[in-house]
Amino acid sequence: MKNDYDKFASKRQIDLINGLKPSHRFVEKPMMKSMMPELKNKKILMLGCGTGEESIILKDFGADDKNIIGIDLSKNSILLAKNTYPDIDFVVGDMNNLPFDDNTFDFVYSSLAVHYSSTPNRVYNEVYRVLKKDGLFLFSIAHPLRWSSQEKEIDGSVIRIIGCSKNDNENIVYGKYHTFEKHTFSSFAWQDDGEVLEFYVGSPSMHFKLLKNAKFDIIDFTESKCIEEAKDVDLNYYTKNSEIPQFMAFLAKK
Repeated sequence: MKNDYDKFASKRQIDLINGLKPSHRFVEKPMMKSMMPELKNKKILMLGCGTGEESIILKDFGADDKNIIGIDLSKNSILLAKNTYPDIDFVVGDMNNLPFDDNTFDFVYSSLAVHYSSTPNRVYNEVYRVLKKDGLFLFSIAHPLRWSSQEKEIDGSVIRIIGCSKNDNENIVYGKYHTFEKHTFSSFAWQDDGEVLEFYVGSPSMHFKLLKNAKFDIIDFTESKCIEEAKDVDLNYYTKNSEIPQFMAFLAKK
């Protein structure tokens, strides 16, 4: 079953707490931390909060538990979040239709959640609505250079490529950088009970335009790069992901 957030909530939490997801530990989280504003006395929404571990990062930048609200579609994830972080308010809900009043939050934070929506424009409009004037929205999503590439076997090795044939008489294109479409991924595809994720990937320019259409000002944009700490854990992982971005992040202002 794809996107079975409830079934894998507990395992996901354990993996995140123990740093067992290299894409989070060495790539996405460092990127997000590099863009984080000061959060002291700010009312904060964690969008697609999962089991609540993002709150630890937010507090490192001055956030207070009493000023944080987390929302996620997964009931099991929210239950685990409430049990693990009892001083934070967590609710079950849909990021495409947020159950909050206009002008409620100073800051909305979302880690690798927006790309699960097939209508990111609706998410951006909802976030804009619930943000206060001058409020900030920081979020990360999948980068097409990684996730929209195509696998091809060359000289006995399977590689991922985005490109096209050089010969003028060959209309061959590998990957779909500019096409907004659904992708399926599993780190444990060989296991019968491995988690399978289904999400949507589009180009940076598409998201720029959707944010502008939602009336946001774009303050910052970053493409992920694996940090050097990963060298001592998995040199192969570091080598690949220090040159090819897995994710991208936007900081937008209302």
